[in-house]
Amino acid sequence: MNRNIENFKGKKYFSEDLFIYLNRLEEDFSRPHHYHDFIEITIIEEGSGFHYVNEKVLKVQKGDLFVIPIGASHVFRPSSSNSKNKLIVCNILFDCQFLKQIVNTAIVHGENSFAKWCTQLENNNTFDYLHLKDNHDTCLPLLRYMFVEFQEKQIGYSLILNAKLRELLIKLFRIEHQALPNLNPKITSYAINEVLSYMHQNLHKMITLADMASLMNISESHFVRLFKKYTNQTFIQYLQNIRIEKSCHLLLHTDFSIKEISYLVGYTNIDYFRELFVKKISVSPKAFRKMNTIL
Repeated sequence: MNRNIENFKGKKYFSEDLFIYLNRLEEDFSRPHHYHDFIEITIIEEGSGFHYVNEKVLKVQKGDLFVIPIGASHVFRPSSSNSKNKLIVCNILFDCQFLKQIVNTAIVHGENSFAKWCTQLENNNTFDYLHLKDNHDTCLPLLRYMFVEFQEKQIGYSLILNAKLRELLIKLFRIEHQALPNLNPKITSYAINEVLSYMHQNLHKMITLADMASLMNISESHFVRLFKKYTNQTFIQYLQNIRIEKSCHLLLHTDFSIKEISYLVGYTNIDYFRELFVKKISVSPKAFRKMNTIL
């Protein structure tokens, strides 16, 4: 099930004077998996589908927003080839030269945490990708405005795009960091990230809320509140989502049977696994594998 992955070059999109490029696309099954030598910010404008990124499969819908670093392999797909199941995205591509300018300006103004965050965006060794939720419609109107400016190219449009991209990055920085809680420094046995890491590495095992709270040496009620604040999901929602994401990866990249995959992600009841998969992905495991083997 290996795919050819294309390399998209920034010189195809950027001019000598403007290192920014904007798109509004209806995704389909013809676009190849790809990586690129520039940074991409994409927001789901309409519909739902999947984002295949660095061997992961994420279900996406309106409001999902991604920052894709240099070298990350990814592609968006609609839920199916049915013309009614549209997946429309807005994205902005920009060169690292622009990011370096922002970093220098941020440092001059004493915005060191923002400067550090921007520096990390150009390094795929720092993170695979960034996934945020534009729950308050903060970023989509801004991207739409930028897209119109980019299309019309009126006098001063490049200055506007430069300014608006700075604004967009600041909004993303705020969204990401406002979502994080102030962790209690007394919690020393296990940080929440270690709990999440344990869950990802032990999907085949029974994982209970009580056990995870015990790992952190806190009460179950405190764990529930902390987990929801940190992940924006309940414990059960998060566990189900990462199990289904893992099953999607196994369906695409292994020849394990559906029953074997069900066990590997922690579900001994294959009927329940199928039911949950359909609920999360909108198609059965068998249909999902068949649909994506032709990509």
